[in-house]
Amino acid sequence: MRGGLGAAKAADQEVQEICDRFKVEVEQKSGANFNTFQAVEYKTQLVAGTNYYPQAHVGGDQYVHLRIYKKLPCYHEETSLTAFQLGKTRQDDIVHFEPGH
Repeated sequence: MRGGLGAAKAADQEVQEICDRFKVEVEQKSGANFNTFQAVEYKTQLVAGTNYYPQAHVGGDQYVHLRIYKKLPCYHEETSLTAFQLGKTRQDDIVHFEPGH
């Protein structure tokens, strides 16, 4: 659905690879050090490209939610981390969020 978030899906290899690309950046920006960074599930949002909203397990009962923007193929499918949220649990729903929130 364009504009809204789609249904949650189990994370696959592609989503794990996307998360792996931004693990270090999340650690640097948050000051945290994660022993694991395992994508569990995700939602997507179609815009002028795709926003990925993966939920990643980072150890114990802690999770992070990421917002990653992937440009359209005509822009060489570049990706960037646009926001993340710490302190999430497995039960927290994946919802749209803006940078800084």
